[in-house]
This record gives sequence, C-alpha cells and structure tokens, in this order.
Amino acid sequence: MPTLFQSIQGFAGASGVGILCLVGLFLSVSVFAGNLPVVATRFLASPSWSGVATLPVLVVAYVIGLLAIALVDRATRLTHSGISALTNTVVAARYAQLEQEAEILSGSVVGFVLLGVASLLNTMVFPGWNRTLVFTCILCGLIAGSAWRMSRAKHAAAAGLVALAIGANRR
Repeated sequence: MPTLFQSIQGFAGASGVGILCLVGLFLSVSVFAGNLPVVATRFLASPSWSGVATLPVLVVAYVIGLLAIALVDRATRLTHSGISALTNTVVAARYAQLEQEAEILSGSVVGFVLLGVASLLNTMVFPGWNRTLVFTCILCGLIAGSAWRMSRAKHAAAAGLVALAIGANRR
C-alpha cells in the first residue's frame, strides 16, 4: 500500500506531465490561432480566473498526465510470486518508488515530443528564429529519448529488485 507521500508524489508527477503536455499543445495551437496567447493572457490577468479555474486545470492536467503515462508506459505486471516477495516494507517502498519514477519519465516523453513539435511549428510564425527553434526541437527530441531510456532502466531495476526479493524468499 502506498504511503501518503508516494500518493502525493504520484499525483504531482502525473499533474506535472499533464501540464508539460498542455503547454506543448498550447504552443502548437497558438501557431494556428494567432490571438490565443492574447486571450489567454487576458484570462490569466483577471483576479477571478485563478480562483475559478485552478482546480479544473489541475484535474485536466492530471488526467492528461495519466493518459500520457499510459500511452508510453507498458510496465510488466507483477506475478503472484512477485507480489508475495514484496512483503518486506523497505523493498516494497523502493519498488514503488522505482515504478513511479519510471511512469513519470515515460509520460514526460509525450510532453517533450509535443514541445518539439510546437517549436517546429513555430518556425512558420517566427522565421527569424529558425535556428533556435530547430535546435530546441532537436533538444526536446534528445530529452524525450533520454527520458524513455531512463524509464526503461527504472523498470528493469524494479524488476531486478523483485527477482532479488523472490530469490531471498526461496532461501
């Protein structure tokens, strides 16, 4: 059973991934809707907007984050022996932490790909910034690739921890 800290960390991680995706989508859409940044700035500047929209935006960001994580993350399910091996609370806590970090990294892949696409699309709107925007797109692609590789490594470490725990229980 996850601790309160792990639950909060999971919510914050998924929300952060969702906000990253929302920013990428916003920057992509703003290429085609030139007045979108002006309208968004007007809404954000109003004192009542933050009080009314903060919670719904956070919930939408959380859901989008969960969808982004599910889109990329195909974690393996624990077998019955794997679940029973996690009776040690320290091992179970470390396993949960590794899996949670892997999921957040997997979801961030989607966010960085969206940011890369947004930077490429913005080359049409800001032709004087082509080099910078293309470099940003390449950098976002490299970060997305690194996040994906790190998520796979975290999943492998979690699986290795379970295998080690199963081996220790058999002795």
